[in-house]
Order: sequence, then structure tokens, then C-alpha cells
Amino acid sequence: MKHILTVAALWLASAELAAAECSDARSIWGDVKDSGSSQVFEDYLSIFGDCAIYSGLAREKLATLGKVQPAAPMSAPERDPEPAVAENDDGQLSDWEVFEIESACMRAAMAPLHVEGYSGTAWDDIDTEEALAACAPVLELEDPNPEAMAAYGRALIKDEDYIAAAEVSLAAAMLGSGLGANNLGVLYEDGSGVPQDYDDALLYYTIAADYDSPFGHINVGDLYRDGKGVSVDAELAIEAYEASGALGYGVAYERIGDLYRDGGIVPQSSSKAIYAYSSAHELGEYASGNKIAYIYETGRGDQPQNESAAFSWYLDVMLKGVTEDWAIYRAGRMMLEGRGVEADEEKARNWFGLGAHQGHAPSQRELGRLLHRWGNTDEAESWLRQAADQGDEDAQGLLAIWY
Repeated sequence: MKHILTVAALWLASAELAAAECSDARSIWGDVKDSGSSQVFEDYLSIFGDCAIYSGLAREKLATLGKVQPAAPMSAPERDPEPAVAENDDGQLSDWEVFEIESACMRAAMAPLHVEGYSGTAWDDIDTEEALAACAPVLELEDPNPEAMAAYGRALIKDEDYIAAAEVSLAAAMLGSGLGANNLGVLYEDGSGVPQDYDDALLYYTIAADYDSPFGHINVGDLYRDGKGVSVDAELAIEAYEASGALGYGVAYERIGDLYRDGGIVPQSSSKAIYAYSSAHELGEYASGNKIAYIYETGRGDQPQNESAAFSWYLDVMLKGVTEDWAIYRAGRMMLEGRGVEADEEKARNWFGLGAHQGHAPSQRELGRLLHRWGNTDEAESWLRQAADQGDEDAQGLLAIWY
């Protein structure tokens, strides 16, 4: 393990050279990766064998074709998903103990959708202290699981220990982890622990995508959408987002929906946006229903106004258990005004109250306005002041008029 980290550190020390050596390998890989000829991959290795990551991909293809070349010095060890318990008398860890160490790390910091059998942990939900404690023992293993190393790299990024994160993530990527490569892309894009370089970010995101990382695909799409280090290219961005979505990452379809909703680098199309948002919704990104609802509510672009459908979508978001202040507020407004649903001030008050108690300023303002109309001036003033304290200008204006 120490040898792997040493190589990773040396590679990072000469990152520009490493990226340059792999840039041609990456370009040619796109042309050969779908070939069914073992000779093609043997020729590829003879030319690009020094690029550890892409040579590893070529060896995997050869193995799939039934013609295995000698493994690269850093090839990943294969493991049974449920190793048998093995008691060792020489002080070495048993297979089961190794598995438990790696599993603890992956449970704490593995990204969603990357390793079968692990639900993964969303970025905001990573407990940094817990993840670092769980993952640190992974580096002491003789042949660690590359995905556990990548999870450790992710935890180190969350802890803002970027230099260590780069070394561990590169070692994971060299052993075949798409998440490890994606970690590196993030570091190069942000300039954290390594020089900021969008070309290198694209290189590592592409490698992550080649390893079927949904994060790698979506990050490639973001670079082409935003024109970071490349020309803005909507076609390539959408292609990358679709690849990410096909791997189960609903956020990618939401990105497509945003592109069509807003227009700009693609022709504006609310109907295409709704289709993409619906795909995101089907994959569990329920908040995308808010965007569908607002398009229906306003009749934006090429989509006719349908207030009944809008209210249904807002209600769906809330019934899915998503805490969405926007859905609560918009549904309250529609119920208050009788748009798409029968008008009912009491029910509207309940919706505004729910949002108000969650600290949503527009909901607090509308609750205050409604209560003032009902004559509950003291309670109305309290809610209006809470909204005004959050910078809600309409609430500030009502306070100036009424109080």
C-alpha cells in the first residue's frame, strides 16, 4: 500500500507531465474502447502502457475478450463480496477482518450509485470525523479495495485535507476506481491541493466516466455546459448527462431539464424540460416536481398553462416527504386564490403556516397578510417581522403601511 501511495505522490508531483502522457491515451481510447478485437487492445497497450489508468482499462477489455495480458503493477485485487472468515496464526488480518475494515469505510463515505450493495452517503450527510476514523485503517491494508480508498479520498476532501485526498484518490484511480478519478477531477477543477487546471479536471472526469461513474459523466457535462477549459457544447453536455442518468443519477436529468427550461445554449423547450424533470422524478429526485409544477402554473414557453396539473405536482412533492418550502408556498397561493383547486383560505393558512414554521420568508409574509385580513393583527405582525428580518421587501412594505 505504501508503494502505491508513493507512486501516486510522485505522479501528482509531476501532474502536468502525467496528464500530457494520458491525454493522447484518452483521445484514442474513445475510438477503440468498443472494439471486439483483442489485437486492437494489445496494440493500444504497446503504445500507451505507461498511462496506468488507461492501460488498466485496456487490460480489463482483454480480460473480457478472454485474452488476459500480464497484470499491471497496480492492478486491483479481486475479492469475494462475502469472504470466508479465516483465522491466521501469524498476526495477519483475516479476509473477514479486511472486508469489515473496507466495508466500514464504504458505509461511511462511499458515494451513491458507485458500488453495488452500498447505498452510499450523500455529500452533505458525510460525518467527517466518523468517516476518517473508519477509513484510516484502509491504508494499512496490504491490498486495499480501490473503492474503499476512493471513499477515504472523498472523506479527506470533505475534511479539506486536499493534498492527502489527491494522493489517496489517485492511488484508487490507478487501481480502477471511477470515484477515485472523479475525486481528482473535483480537486483539479477547484484547484484544491493541486493547481487548478480544467484540462486535467476533464481528463480525470473522463476517466471516471470510462469506469462508469455517474458523477464522472455529470461533471464532464458540467464542463461542457459552462465552457470550463472547453468550448460550450450543449450536445456533448446533454450526451454526458444522459449517460449519467442512465446509471441511475436523477440529478443529471434535472440538469437537462434546466437547460431546456432556461434556453440559452439550447433552444428553449418547456415540454422537453418537463420530460427530463419527469425522468429525474422517477429516479427519486422528487423536488424536480416543483419545476414541472411551476411550468404548468405559469404556462411557460411552449407548454400551455395547466393550473390543475401544477397543484397536483406541488402536492406530489409534499406527499413524497420532500421538505420543500417552495412547493408549500406555491400550493398555498393557489389554494388561497382558487387556481387549479377550490379556494379555501383555512387550508391556505395551514400551508403557509407549515412553511412559516420552517423559516420560509414568503410563507411567513403570506401568513401575516392573511392573518391581518382576519383581524389577528398581533400574530400577523409577528410573522411579518420574521419575514422582514430575512430581507423580504414585501413584508417590510406591509409593516410600514400597517404598523
